Amino acid sequence: MKMHKHHIVPKHAGGDDSPRNLIELTIDEHALAHKKLFEEYGRWQDRVAWLSLMGIMQNEERIYEIISNSNKGNPSNWKMSKAQKEKLSESRMGEKTPMYGKPAHNRGIKRPGIGGRKKGTLWSEEERKKQESIRSKDGYYDYLQNPERCKKISESSKGRKGASTGKKWYNNGVDEGYFDVNEQPTNWTLGRIKRASSKIGMLWFNNGISNRQFRENKQPEGYIRGRISKKQ
Repeated sequence: MKMHKHHIVPKHAGGDDSPRNLIELTIDEHALAHKKLFEEYGRWQDRVAWLSLMGIMQNEERIYEIISNSNKGNPSNWKMSKAQKEKLSESRMGEKTPMYGKPAHNRGIKRPGIGGRKKGTLWSEEERKKQESIRSKDGYYDYLQNPERCKKISESSKGRKGASTGKKWYNNGVDEGYFDVNEQPTNWTLGRIKRASSKIGMLWFNNGISNRQFRENKQPEGYIRGRISKKQ
């Protein structure tokens, strides 16, 4: 009978490969062990292991569950110890990195534009109206004003040196760049190149739901001059 090695404390919950944390179980016993762990702690990893060992969850579904739950952050609120973080970091250094010496898989491929459309293309009028309707619904942007979220962002930024600290814009008449005040290239002068703004002549219009900018007499039907306030 085929036996499986089961981690008493799963690795996804901080367990290790030491002999004291390993026991041999049959497939059915292994599935039952993860079922009990899932019922007790509610960790999605144990649910996937349990259903996979029972043959209920197939490869495609298992992969989907892993990717889906991984993208939700850390539902079980488990945190790696300092020793585990160091071990993981060491396992990925230098030639141990899976992509070491290999070209990027997306080299030469243009990334998609905003909203998943192809770069350089625009939404159709129908798609634009759909997106405007979605974003204009009450509560769509409420998460931006969430006090807990705002406090977390504020706390994480305290004492941190910004990427632009001590840097300024310089140009040589053709190109422009962002450099440290003591490291700008020779013959480059302080400031950016003056360019004609694409916003010149643009005015604000609204259709009662959203605000957009158009040139005079170029606004779509249903849009009137002026902006609407979205503040409650």
